[in-house]
Amino acid sequence: MQIAPSTKESTKPLLRPDAAAELKRDIQAAESKLESKHIEDKNAVRKQLIKLRETYSTQIPKPFANGEDEGAAVRRADELLASIREGMLSAEEMRACPPGAPDRHLAWERKNKMAILEWKNLMLRLRPGEREAANLERYRPKANSMNLDNAYVQRKQFFGLENVTGPTVTFSDDELVALQALDPATHAMIGTLDNEARSAVKRLISGIVGNMAKAETKGKKQ
Repeated sequence: MQIAPSTKESTKPLLRPDAAAELKRDIQAAESKLESKHIEDKNAVRKQLIKLRETYSTQIPKPFANGEDEGAAVRRADELLASIREGMLSAEEMRACPPGAPDRHLAWERKNKMAILEWKNLMLRLRPGEREAANLERYRPKANSMNLDNAYVQRKQFFGLENVTGPTVTFSDDELVALQALDPATHAMIGTLDNEARSAVKRLISGIVGNMAKAETKGKKQ
């Protein structure tokens, strides 16, 4: 599905409910400092407060002016979601990671990057205060389109690392960041996987991190 680029909704990330609440607390703390007799450098506090208020003003999801604008936003969000879900890997494909899955996921992500940002902003504005409003993972297709027979992570139940006889497979910070971007579900359960599954995930992620590092080095040289 081809969709026209939006001319209304910004793709600059908006604050999620938790982040907005935290920022509001920071503003209140700065306001209290400004009124305190024990704070000598009021000028620094004042500058901090101005910056915090500006961030809050520009990044807080704002309600729509009227029902007509909100209706148009709903239609736009639905249109974007339908387009984004085309070519999106299923949750099982993301977890099992069959051959070709990382390339397909990265290609899909590059293609839909701006549409995803716009959709997330629209959902944050349409559902203020809802923590999972902009969670795209809820809309992953259930049907698989790839063969999972040769998947890196076999489809089975994991029971932790109690019976590991060799060294426990560990991950670097870069590998964990890459894993979270590629497969949030597996990243969330990595601590419960057995050593064999962790080893399979690590082989995959290590290759991706290595390729990213090579590409970054090549880009700096050019």
